[in-house]
Parts: sequence; C-alpha cells; structure tokens
Amino acid sequence: MTSDGDADPSAPRFGPTAERRFPLRSVSLSNLYKLTPQWSLGSSLSYTERAPTSFELYANGVHAATGAYERGDPGLDRERGTHLDLSAAWASGHDRFRIGAFSTRYARFISLDASGSQVDVTDNGVTTSVPEYVFRPVRARLNGIELEGQRRVATRPAWHLDLSGKLDLTRGTNLNTGEALPRVAPLRASLALDATAGLWGGRVEVEHAARQDRVPSTDVPTAGCTLVNLSLTRRFAVNEHSDALWFLKFTNLGDTLGYSASSVQSVRGLSPLPGRAVKTGIRVSF
Repeated sequence: MTSDGDADPSAPRFGPTAERRFPLRSVSLSNLYKLTPQWSLGSSLSYTERAPTSFELYANGVHAATGAYERGDPGLDRERGTHLDLSAAWASGHDRFRIGAFSTRYARFISLDASGSQVDVTDNGVTTSVPEYVFRPVRARLNGIELEGQRRVATRPAWHLDLSGKLDLTRGTNLNTGEALPRVAPLRASLALDATAGLWGGRVEVEHAARQDRVPSTDVPTAGCTLVNLSLTRRFAVNEHSDALWFLKFTNLGDTLGYSASSVQSVRGLSPLPGRAVKTGIRVSF
C-alpha cells in the first residue's frame, strides 16, 4: 500500500511519501456431519487477517458521499479475528429449516468511529462544520444467530404454496470501551408466501427491521420499519439450451419511510430506504 504524500509540501495534509506492506495469513477448519438423512450438523473455525484499505490508512478529508470528515491512521496494522460458526439443518422434500450461531473475536478490528468533534471545512470561501470520523484499531466481539426455513403449506396438481421465513440478529461490542460497535444491523425478520402454477409464479413478502437502540454514545437510535413487497414471474423456453424469466416487482408497496442503521449518522437521515418502486425485466439463461 503506497501513498504519494502531499502534492504541495506547503499545504501538508497526507504527510510524506509512505509504503506499507502486509503479509497476511488465514486458516480454517470445517466439518459437516449427517446425523440422519434429514438432519445435519455443521461447524467451522477460522482465523483471518485483513490488510487495512488505502482510505483506512490515509484518509484526511470530507467523504464525498457521507459529508463526514474522515481521518485515517497510517500506523494501522492488520485486522485479526477468530471466527466460530455452528449450525443445525433439517430438510425433507420441499421443507427445510436451519439455525446457526456465530461468534467472532477480534484482537484488532478496524472501526470507523465518530470522535464527537466537528471540523470546519472551507470550500469556495464558505466554511461549514462537519462531524469527524476516525479509523481506530479496537478489540471487538460479534455474536449472532440466524434462522431460516421453508414449509410447503398447500399443493395441488396444478399449483402449490410455500411459506418461508428468515430471522437474524447480530450484537457487536467494542471491548475497549464496553459500548456497542457502530452501524450494526438490528434484529431483522421476513416472512414470504410463494405461489407457483405452471410457468407462473407470485410472491408476497413482509420484511421487518427492529429499532436499533444499541449504539455507542456518539450515535443515535434508528427507528424500526416494516416493508411489503410483491412480485410476479413468468418463465419462457427460448430453445432447448436456454430459457427466460420475465419479472414484475413492487417494492415497499406501502411507501414506508425507513432508515438504515448501518449507514453513517451524518447521511442516515438524508438518505432513507427506497420508497415505493416498480421494476420489470427479462433474464435470459444460456
């Protein structure tokens, strides 16, 4: 990773020319054990390292997308973490269920944290004050659980219905401060009903994101929201080697106002989740 340093030494900003090298290591071990023809247990244990990106090292200015002033740390070392994942799965015909849990412990996690300070920025003679965010190495822990399943609830010679659902929850903690890690997604759940009749398919889906109030002291909670989506599909045979799928999708049918807890606070209130939208298209497989 190389920085060319300051283009104008009389206006220092990025420091002198610098080069960083990061030899990386990773190792993983996984296993899948079949208890019965329907049940299986899975596990994995891994150690990974990640080199810091160029902006994590050298950023020193306003981010064009978020409007926040980001400061990198040229002295950052590799991000290092150990990950454990356990799961149990059941499947029988069209029905299936899976539950998984994971825990990741970072000896060094590169976190973009709000410092709580403001930085005055002058552009074309106009000075504005923007929030400051700093890349820092912290000890961190991420724990989570995931559930998903599908059940065929009705079937006839010409059509059938499938009910499916998902749920996931992640908790991230900065072990240096005891506070929550910033911008971690809240509890999320979805429920969908799929109908298939010959070449036609339809789907109605409800997605819910809970309120995220487990945030560090420099952030604010994000309200929860519930979205409803609809879709219609039709399959076509193009020739013996390819087929096509026409789709019509209605997203956020109720035009619900919602915000992403995973976005930076400086832009979160300015960029809500997409409102009501209609999409159509054709996907061809060769």
